[in-house]
Order: sequence, then structure tokens, then C-alpha cells
Amino acid sequence: MISYNLKIVTMKIKLLTIAGLLFLSGCGGSKDAARQKPVIDTDALLSYQSEITTDYLRTHLSVIAADSMEGRDTGSQGLEKAATYLAQQYREMGLRPLGDNQTYYQHFDLKASVTDSIVFELFAVEDGHKAPVERSVASQKSTANFIRGFGGTDTLSGEIVFAGFGLNDPSNEVSHLGDMDLKGKWVMVFEEIPYVIDGDTLVNPAISPQSRLRSVVIQGGAEGLLLIPSATAREFEQLAAQSKAGFGQPAGMRLPYLKGRSGGFAKGYNIINPALAAQILGLEDGIKGLNNLRRSLTEEITGFTPTSTGHVLVHTPYLNEVTIETKNVLALLEGADAKLKDEVVILTSHYDHVGIGRPDSTGDNIYNGADDDGSGTVGLLNIAHALAGARDNGVAPRRSILFLHVSAEEKGLLGSRYYSDHPVLPIEKTVANINIDMIGRIDQEHEEKGIEDYAYIIGSEIISSQMDSMLTVANNRSGNIILDKKYNDLNDPNQFYRRSDHWNFGRLGVPFVFFFTGVHEDYHQPGDEVEKILFDKMAKIVRTIYATSVIVANNENPPEVDNQAFINITKGI
Repeated sequence: MISYNLKIVTMKIKLLTIAGLLFLSGCGGSKDAARQKPVIDTDALLSYQSEITTDYLRTHLSVIAADSMEGRDTGSQGLEKAATYLAQQYREMGLRPLGDNQTYYQHFDLKASVTDSIVFELFAVEDGHKAPVERSVASQKSTANFIRGFGGTDTLSGEIVFAGFGLNDPSNEVSHLGDMDLKGKWVMVFEEIPYVIDGDTLVNPAISPQSRLRSVVIQGGAEGLLLIPSATAREFEQLAAQSKAGFGQPAGMRLPYLKGRSGGFAKGYNIINPALAAQILGLEDGIKGLNNLRRSLTEEITGFTPTSTGHVLVHTPYLNEVTIETKNVLALLEGADAKLKDEVVILTSHYDHVGIGRPDSTGDNIYNGADDDGSGTVGLLNIAHALAGARDNGVAPRRSILFLHVSAEEKGLLGSRYYSDHPVLPIEKTVANINIDMIGRIDQEHEEKGIEDYAYIIGSEIISSQMDSMLTVANNRSGNIILDKKYNDLNDPNQFYRRSDHWNFGRLGVPFVFFFTGVHEDYHQPGDEVEKILFDKMAKIVRTIYATSVIVANNENPPEVDNQAFINITKGI
């Protein structure tokens, strides 16, 4: 800490000397200094990381993630308000607008499906014959024995199999999916995964509900998941009533010019009435019998194998197509090197979230998205604020830096895909992408270890060893956080290297590095609120991102893509 502070003092003395020389040469204050030829000095620029503060981050995140933003869903008034706020900040900083008609906005349209209703038909199958069991309709006016979690834009039909908790965990000898062929089947599972019971780890916490969905539906080819909730009959009725608000709302968003891409999630992710689940499983005691089954499965979690229920479910949605207008927000800090200013480093974050949805136990139904990705959004603002302050004092980077806040990330990386297909600055002049998504919390693994000052790093050497070297140097001169590369692997089953906005640059051969701190209990939940953000830790990460941006922007040569494996993976995408 002492050596770091001495270094900052030295840098500031150097910066004051530069400013003094500019003054003596006839500059009459910061406005005049800005009109002089800027000083290109990496040390001087790095000293401005002191402008990245917890107060700045907290002030702006409290606006971006406020209830008044209504969860910033794509196409919503809340997201419009967030875009207006971001544009105003960049206008006050004096950054150059690069959007349509000299604005800070890059507008684009999405196509979406609006569901009028879903018809659920359940059949019992015996000796090859189907006998109707029940039929129910979910809509704005009626509830069904099934609640759509999300997706379900296709007509889906298949046999229902019961798969316990719906996962295989070899490390704990759990095999609830076994080796069953799931293709074309509905997989009915208990919604809550029993990770740790009475201090004993039954299931690896890394197996999240999201990874269960991927393994069952995306990789296993199932028609969908049917989740059995821990709910009474009355609680299920209340959830079903609340779900009526989702009908008539756009879903399955997609870029219309990408032909053949359906957009959204076509398969099913539904909650089933526990009383009906008990009936399907042949449990005479109804929900009480279901609770007993859940308890016995938890106690003997290694002794279960999946089984057919003898039932078939047909899920038929009735849809209309609509157009959704949205926008990216973009602002440029121009470089000062005559030869390199046309090259650009792009910093990205997504400013959308998932809007208003299913209430939690407190009744809160606004998904504020303070971490996802309010943290990245205000991180970009603070970096821009620091660089604008340097510019106003006559210090600038060699290359230009573009601040790009994308929309519709939560809908399938659509905003960054649109920008990468319609760049306002040539992709061949884009030397790097630095992406920020969720840097304000800590995940369970690091919480258990008592480690706070870290970030998962994805990209860097799996695409460019030079990008990795620049990142390492930058971190040593800034936040000095732990650079955790657990997921920095092309064979990572989570495939985080393609699950945020950096991917749409990486697929075009642009070196990238992605900063995030992992998922947590409030991921895509109403509990992702400002009060839970760790601002001291977040500020250190933002300083490392700031320093990385400066070093990449000022390096004589841009980072090159030099990992052939990455090149092979992205070829033809």
C-alpha cells in the first residue's frame, strides 16, 4: 500500500508539472488546455483512476437500479428512462455522440411474440391409447394447472418422465437423469435443488437451475421442464393468478434480419400444480404424499433413477407477432494520436434487465438488476468520467475509446449483435473489446473462502496472449484484484466465453476480456438491489478495467488474435 501511494503521488506531481507548463505557455484554464494539443502520457492517465470512487458508483447505480426504472426490460418505459439518463451523463462529460442523427442512440427494431393464451392438455397413455385427463387454459383471464416460467413459443408434445431433482452429479453419486434418452420428453422435477442439508453437501452448488435447464433441454433435447414447487394449493393458485400479467407482453425477441433464427426460448419451462403432479405420480395423499416423496428423495438422494409416468402433455400457444423499438447508447472519447486515433477500444455493458415479474416472498416484483448489469453500466460511466476529467486537463489516450451500452442482452445478446453487424466505427479498426457484466457481488465459492477482491476473467489468452499480458500489467498498476481464470476455458461447460456481449466481437476476430464476479442467489431475482452491492470491491475492479483500457489504447501495437483453437471455434459464425 505504501509503495502504491508513493507512485500515485509521483504521478500527480508529474501531471501538475504538465498542467503548469501548459499554463505558462499561454493556456488560461481547463477550457484553453483542452484546445491545446493533448499530452499522451500513460502514467498521467493512470493517475486519474482515483476519480473512480464508491460515491460516484453508488450515486449513479441508485438511479439506474431504482424501482422507477421498472427493471429496465427491453422495450419498456423504464429502459427508455435509463437510456435518457445515460445520454445526459455523456452530454455533460462532453463526449462525442456517435448514434443516429448526431444523438447518443443507435436505434434498431426487434420482432417479438405476444402470447394470447396457452392450452395445456394432459393424457394418460395405456396400451398405446391416449385418454384425456384434464385440459386447462392460461391467459389474462384464466389460470391453468401449469404456469409458464418463460419460453414456450412452440407447440410442444411429449411423454412426461419423472427425474427427481433433474440432475446428474458424479462427484456426489447423484444420477437422477441417469442415461435416459430425454429427447422429445417433458422432464418433471422438484423445483428446489437440495444443495446442503444439515451441513452435508448433497449436490454440487455449481449445478445451478440454469445449468440443469441447459443439460436437460438444450443438451438433452427435452421438450421442456415441469417444475414441482414447494407450495400449498392456495400458494399455487396465487402464483397462477399473478402469472396472468405475463400474457399480452412481448417475448421471444429477435433481430428480423437474421433469417432462420427464431429468437427467445422455444421450449417449455413451466411450473406444475403440485396436486396434479401428485396425481400423475399416482400418490394417493396428494400434496402431502408429494412432500413425503421429496423428503425421502433428499434422504436417499443417490438411490433414484428416472421413470416414465405414463402421461403425455400437449402445450399449444396462441401467438401474435409485434415490433419492438429499442436502442443502444454510445459515446466516444476521441484519441489524441494522429496515426492511431481512428482505431478504437470498445467498452461494453448491457443496461437492460428483465423487468417486472413473479413476486418473491416479500411481494417485490421489480427485478432491479443492480448487479446485472447495473454494476457494469455505472462502471462504464465512472471510467468515462475519469477519462473526461483527464481530457479536460489536457491528457488523452492515443486511440479512441467508445462507451457502448447495449440493449436486449437478456433477450439473447441482441444489442451487441446489432452493433457488431452495423458498427458505427469499422470492425477492422476495433482493436479490443472490454466487457463488464455483474461485478458488484461475490459468488458462493468466494464467499465461503472469504475472498472479496476478485473478478473472473474470460477471454484474454484464450483469444489473445497479448491482451492477457496487458491486463496483467494494468491490474498490477490499479485495482490489484485476484484475476480468477476458472472459467477462462474453451471447454468450460458453462461456455461463459460466449454468453455475454463480448462474444459478438470475439466471433469477428476482435480480442476481448470479460470481467464478472459470478452468479449469486439474487441472479434474475427481485433481490438484486443496490443495498447488496459491495462498492469497495466494485471500485477496485473498475480501476483495473480503467487501467486495462488505458494500456490497450496507448500500446504501440494492438493485441492480436493468436489462439488457433478460438479461431477454429468461431470460424463461419
